[in-house]
This record gives sequence, structure tokens and C-alpha cells, in this order.
Amino acid sequence: MITTRRTAALLVATAALLVGGTACSSSGSKPGAASVDRSAATVTTAPAIDPITIVVTDDDGIDAPGIDELARQLSKLPEVTVKVVAPATDQSGTGDKTTPGEVAHHPGETSSGIEGTAVEGTPADSVNVALDELGLKPDLVASGVNKGQNVGPLAKISGTVGAALTAARRGIPAVAGSAGLTDPDYELGAKYVVEWVKANRARIAAGRMATGRVVNFNVPHCTSGEAQPLVDVPTADAIPEGTSPFEADCAATPASFTPTDDVDALAHGFSARSVVTVPTRPSTD
Repeated sequence: MITTRRTAALLVATAALLVGGTACSSSGSKPGAASVDRSAATVTTAPAIDPITIVVTDDDGIDAPGIDELARQLSKLPEVTVKVVAPATDQSGTGDKTTPGEVAHHPGETSSGIEGTAVEGTPADSVNVALDELGLKPDLVASGVNKGQNVGPLAKISGTVGAALTAARRGIPAVAGSAGLTDPDYELGAKYVVEWVKANRARIAAGRMATGRVVNFNVPHCTSGEAQPLVDVPTADAIPEGTSPFEADCAATPASFTPTDDVDALAHGFSARSVVTVPTRPSTD
């Protein structure tokens, strides 16, 4: 009886050891045996995105389709707050002029219903109202998308560019966008601005963008063919006689053609990115 009991005890102990060994085994376990993955779980965390605030304005008026397209596309970016502050009416061709004295403003909205502020003044007034009256502290001012290209000497009289120049003069990075006079491609104009914001976002959020200049995007109107790619070109000093930057036979442009400036680019169907330097003093009425 004693031998039998001892033999039984040994069998029970051996079984317990075998069970314990199986529970602790991993990749070396026998087929069918349970295994426990004791490796640490890998957690991937997306890099943090710094929030930025963008004031959106134009010179065609707060209810124009171009500013609505730009505001809607910018609003889709993560951690971006869009504040629309724009002229109540069309203020094309006012450059960076400002209105003496107090400038009235009131609630308004874009054509799709984005709430904003309508300013009874120029595009430059709108920027000043945003900063001084509304107390906004934007990281960027985006102006457009304008109906009609603002290239060469036309950039100096553009209210769209003028609003951006006003912001830059006050130490705020600024970008402008314009499309064609006929059947303007607001979507493409806004796309270029948005891509520029995405590419420069870290610098914008850190306050490291240059403010002595305005980045100026213009997209062509093609009477045939499709728009050529975006090119970096200088701002033209003049528009040559017989040259129109407002429309182009895009299908006729040779693949090897290289534009010399923004007027040349638009006349041959290219989208253009150029730089407008900030004048020391703003224009006045």
C-alpha cells in the first residue's frame, strides 16, 4: 500500500510539472500546445500637429465663389481654424489702399454659409479690422481665390495681393491666389494655396516664415488643352504688347518650353508661383 501510494504521488507530481512547463512554454512548445507572446506591444504615435489660425480674405467680396472655395479647402486641414474677414462688396483693383477713419463691419457669410465678418471697406481694411477690431492673431493670412490673374504689374493694383501685402507689412506671413477671368478654376487655385500651407506648416506654426514678401499663385485659363504644371518664376515688370496672361492655347505649348516670368507662364498655360515684395509704405486713398 505504501509503495502504491508513493507511486501515485510521484505520478501526480510529474503531471503537475508537465502542465506547468507547458504553460510557460512559448515558440518551443509542442504542436497543439498553448503559447504566450510575452513581447512588448509596439505603439505608433502620430507626430503632434501644432494648431494654426488662418484669416481668409479677398477683394471680390465675402460672398464671392473664390473665397468660399479657399475657406472650405483650408478648413479641411487638421488643427486649422479659419476666420473669414473680407470686404462686404467687390473691391477689385484697390491694391493695398486703406480707408481713413473708422471702418464699419458686421457679421457676414460666404456663399456656402461659412460665417465671417463683412467689412465696409477695402481688402487692406479687412486685414486691419481682423487684427485691430476683432483682435485676431493669425499665423497666416490667405487672400483669394481672385477672379482674374494678378501677374506682372497687375499684382501691384490687385486688392487680393494688397490684402496679403498689408498682412506681411504687419509681420504676418501671407499668400495670395488668383484664377482666370473666364470660367475661373477656383478649385485649382485654392489647391495650390493649400498645398503650400501644408508644405510650410511647421514654419508657419513656429513663426519662422519670412514676412517681407507675399507668395502669389496664379492659374491659367486654357482655351484648349489642359493647364501646364506649376512653375516658380519671377514677377514680370511689364506685359509685352500682344501677350495676354488671361487665356492661353494650352495645347499648343511645346513640352520643352520654359517660361521666363509669371506673365510668360500664364500666356503659355502654366500655373505660376511668384513672389511680390512688400512696399515700404501702403497706398492711401
